Amino acid sequence: MKTKPIIISLICLVVIICLCIFIKIKYLSKPEKAEITQFLNDFRSELKDEHIDSAVNDFEAGKNNKQITLLVKVLAGKTGMNGKSAPTFNISLNTDDNKIIFSNTTNTIAEVPVSFTHAGMDTKQAVITFTIHKIADHQFKIAEVKTGVFLKGYMAYAILVRNKTVPEDAIYSAITLAAFKTADKLKARYDSVLWFEHINKKTWFYVIKGTLNKEFYWLNDHKPDYKPTYKMGLVNPDLKEVIPAEYDLIHNIGGTIQGLIEVEKDGKKGFYNLDGKLVLPVNYDQIFPLKADDNLALLRNGDDYFYLKSDSTVSDKIQDFKIADVLPKIKAYGDSYTLSDESSENIMEYNDREDFTSLVVAPSYLVDWGILDQFVTFENPLRKPGADNDGIEASGSIEIKYEGHKKDEANNWLESAFYSIYNDYLGGRSGLYESKNVLIVNKAQNRILGFNVPSYQGQGDGGSVLSGKCNENAIRAINDTLFEYRTTSGVDQEIIKDTIYEAPYYHYLHIKNGKLEALPNQRVFGCTKYVKLDDSYLQGCYVINGKSIDHVTPEMLQYMKNEIYASYFYKFKSAAWNNVFYGDTDIPDNKKNVSVDDSLTVIDKYNINWLNQKLQGQKSNTLAAE
Repeated sequence: MKTKPIIISLICLVVIICLCIFIKIKYLSKPEKAEITQFLNDFRSELKDEHIDSAVNDFEAGKNNKQITLLVKVLAGKTGMNGKSAPTFNISLNTDDNKIIFSNTTNTIAEVPVSFTHAGMDTKQAVITFTIHKIADHQFKIAEVKTGVFLKGYMAYAILVRNKTVPEDAIYSAITLAAFKTADKLKARYDSVLWFEHINKKTWFYVIKGTLNKEFYWLNDHKPDYKPTYKMGLVNPDLKEVIPAEYDLIHNIGGTIQGLIEVEKDGKKGFYNLDGKLVLPVNYDQIFPLKADDNLALLRNGDDYFYLKSDSTVSDKIQDFKIADVLPKIKAYGDSYTLSDESSENIMEYNDREDFTSLVVAPSYLVDWGILDQFVTFENPLRKPGADNDGIEASGSIEIKYEGHKKDEANNWLESAFYSIYNDYLGGRSGLYESKNVLIVNKAQNRILGFNVPSYQGQGDGGSVLSGKCNENAIRAINDTLFEYRTTSGVDQEIIKDTIYEAPYYHYLHIKNGKLEALPNQRVFGCTKYVKLDDSYLQGCYVINGKSIDHVTPEMLQYMKNEIYASYFYKFKSAAWNNVFYGDTDIPDNKKNVSVDDSLTVIDKYNINWLNQKLQGQKSNTLAAE
């Protein structure tokens, strides 16, 4: 999808190079502005003089860290973003104009302006943010660097330079250049042309009346009162309007069912054919395309189901329908497959000379299931961003791996299916990222509900893929509307002696507006927040200090107990436990509580006593933490 101009919250939409360091707070005097500025000036001088090793050593985790080394080389003008090609423009850090933000610890945040320059072009600005850690008197290290704004500006400037210095026919294919010209002509009839799609060497145009909402590309930002401020239509290669500009979204041609075009309006779905005939009225809540079958698709309208027949007529309401019986026939269910720019002969492009990606508007049911984002971007073979691939922020490929299905033996109305999704990102956050997906088949309500979550649930940004030493997936119904989803995840949680790298992570999902949503949880062991523990929660696959074990250790039990207290900002008597929970934060002591007993829930209190019994081997009524 399009690169989103915000700084990271929990899930990274803008790039942050997170060093994942657990900093031990030392009792040092707080830094002064002058010495922070001097440290940054020295860092800038090292970049200017191309002293790469010295600049890398200014980072806490700099040595042997490829990401940091690449960043330093880019800032020093030694290489482009791919680490191989020569830079196409100059970069300089304006450390004299930095904005310094002091915290309550020995950490300081410095927002440093960055300038991009090229002969004959205007200078552009961006910002790179450093978290600087004082390690001794007048000695500092960079503990973390946030590069989201910097990378966005870098990629935009790289495209500007390329468009300025390279002939357009060396950048764009002939069919793309022709589409740009036709799109300009269509602006006499429409407010804008958003995309164009090439089918059998002919181009179709996605046209807009009105103004696109700023949240258009980010479905998760659509608030309950979200209303489109535009309408979308489709114009064929003969420049005839085959789909009127009346819709909220028009999908790829043939993307859901071959020869048909899925459209959406006010949450309802339907189909047009390529001749512009409305073959399925836009009245349906969900459309499930079927594998080889006498019917093209399964349709849901409220609680009723129908078939879209092969002759494009709609069946009568299906009597005594059971969604679980049809599930194996739904296209892509139970399959493993890989998507990339080579997955389809058709290519959809942005009508934007500064965007070098191709676009897929995913079938609505796969979006509902959480398997794909609504908008997926890949490399565009019709555009050439240069050897450095500067400006590309897309997926090289997306692998969807089916992990199997399970039936809940305690609840015969519940089945589940599990997927692992591997997204090979290109650009600033390049690398392989893994997410987990679960489909819940609710036989009682005849619904399929999906939920997707990153496989990394630790502090910071995280990413990459799991080790494979553990692979747990389970779903359990707490009641008719609340589900416990347990899946192996990366947590990178230091405790006292050990580090938990991977663990069964608990998500508590409830049904809201017909969709699965996770209840809020900041605990590594989220089970302590929402359920009363029993012995089953002591079993599971964990990766501790690089080795897998099949149970919770005594130290982990103590962590589970203390984590309950820490969620209410309890001030521990033990300095070691204070450091485990607060060592990387700026929470001052006066914001911590010497007692949180009044804040503990009934479930919290039960679980503390239960954990005490396990720790002590006998019944205990104490609520005290260490």
